[in-house]
Amino acid sequence: MSMEPVAVDNPASDPVDADEFSPSGDRLERVTRWATEVAVVILVVMMGIEMIARSAFGWSLQVTNELGGYALVAITFLGLASGQAEHAFHRVHLLDAHLSAPGRAALRLVFDVATTIVSAVLFVEFVRFDWITWASGDVAATSLLTPLWIPRLAMPIGTLALTITLLRTVAGDWRRLCAALQASHLAANRGGAL
Repeated sequence: MSMEPVAVDNPASDPVDADEFSPSGDRLERVTRWATEVAVVILVVMMGIEMIARSAFGWSLQVTNELGGYALVAITFLGLASGQAEHAFHRVHLLDAHLSAPGRAALRLVFDVATTIVSAVLFVEFVRFDWITWASGDVAATSLLTPLWIPRLAMPIGTLALTITLLRTVAGDWRRLCAALQASHLAANRGGAL
């Protein structure tokens, strides 16, 4: 029994890494993807208005750089969980060809556990960073005087969502490893019985 990845719904569009053990996008990933999409639309509209105002009327809104930066931070961090669930991130398959199915499953589990640990540490640090920013009352040195804890809130929210998605991924990796070990064991028993 081969443990090669199996396309889930649409073989033309599903990534190679998706298989029956991969968690599908849940409510959390849909909400963060929606928030990311809203931020992208707001960014595009705001930049369009700024370009029209500058070229047609010769004046600027004066806040597009600041708000655009905040939108980019939100897009970056809120898009992480959705990217993980949709298999949008690159995976290097350098060792996969040289490993057995259980070996590939174990390698994937180890990598995803390490990624989950890093994501959890980042979440804790971003919460601490945002708390320090809120407690100190830092504001942007711009005309909006934005309290900096507000745009920075996207960082802990995004890494928390990513950590939750990665925990679901690790659970799928564990099921994949168990299935690969079971299939390998069955194949070994059949080979020994002959």
